[in-house]
Amino acid sequence: MLLGLLLIVIILLSLSIHEFAHAWVANLFGDPTAKNEGRMSLNPLKHWDSVGTTLLVGLLALQAIGLTSLPAFGWGKPVPVNEGNFENPRLHGLQTALAGPMSNFFVAMILALIVRTIHLPELASSAIILAIYINIFLMFFNLLPIPPLDGSRVLRLFMSEQTYYSMAGSPFFLFGAIFVIIYFLSEPLVQATNYLTALLIGG
Repeated sequence: MLLGLLLIVIILLSLSIHEFAHAWVANLFGDPTAKNEGRMSLNPLKHWDSVGTTLLVGLLALQAIGLTSLPAFGWGKPVPVNEGNFENPRLHGLQTALAGPMSNFFVAMILALIVRTIHLPELASSAIILAIYINIFLMFFNLLPIPPLDGSRVLRLFMSEQTYYSMAGSPFFLFGAIFVIIYFLSEPLVQATNYLTALLIGG
């Protein structure tokens, strides 16, 4: 039960860091849209999506009390970005998108440094390793080149705006992407996450 609650807190904080990074980089390149809407914040409530985050936390809570074995799935509230404010919309849009996954990797590296250099109580060490794993998983997941995930912005460099946004905005494409991720990519994602987590913590 305690581990389940800890997992929920870690995921909410990790999602908040991810969305904060999007907002911060967008503002850095001249788009204050997210900042003006209060999204340049580490407060999880600012990034709570009424469907995606509620679904994620609900499934995790049910798992924690043993009422379901369904895989947890969900998302944070997307940060609003007006690329018309960027000097180079395609490049700065890509950099803004990649800021989220890279922030999760940065957090994982900082936490791994703590685990490797400081002797911590077992519970604290386990919690930090769990946080490293979650942030690495979020990085890999969001780097998948599937709209509307952050990694799909790489595809945008090689196709027309109309084609990209028609794919990213299509509910059929979204549900198809979810199906592909769950049934074909979940195992490689977990394997990659296990490998990099072990590498970072020196396991």
